[in-house]
Amino acid sequence: MVFTLQSVEIKELKQKVSELIEIKAQLEDRNQKLLEESTYAKGLVSAAGVELKALSEEVTKLMNQNEKLATELSSLRSLTPAPRRVSNAPRGTRRESMSRRHEPASRRDTNTSHEREKALGTLLMEKEQKEAELQRKVEESKHKEAFLESELANMWVLVAKLKKSQGYL
Repeated sequence: MVFTLQSVEIKELKQKVSELIEIKAQLEDRNQKLLEESTYAKGLVSAAGVELKALSEEVTKLMNQNEKLATELSSLRSLTPAPRRVSNAPRGTRRESMSRRHEPASRRDTNTSHEREKALGTLLMEKEQKEAELQRKVEESKHKEAFLESELANMWVLVAKLKKSQGYL
């Protein structure tokens, strides 16, 4: 009877040992998965840092270009001639006969003025396009930053889980 009690007890202990071995294997598998997730998360954080730095540099570069274009535009605007004064002299005076002699010069001035206006319009359009592109890139950067911050938060959750699970081993 003592022998049968001992054999039953041995059987129970063997069963507990096999259960504990199975639980240990499951915990080791889980620990390995968490370790892999942690490594992946660290890689994401590293990539996010590189991406944020690159985006920051690009935004800075675009802002500098925008500032340069704005400076060029303002300098071109300062080069355009001031509007001419209109004479209120009656027709048929000597002034009119002088203006006829100088008509080709005024046409040249008008053509030059139109060319400058076209150049300014083109520069303004380019500036607006660059501003729109810059704004789009800033928005893109904000979305990427939010995504990367979310990934970083998830990584910290995984790291906390990993630390917690290692504390129980």
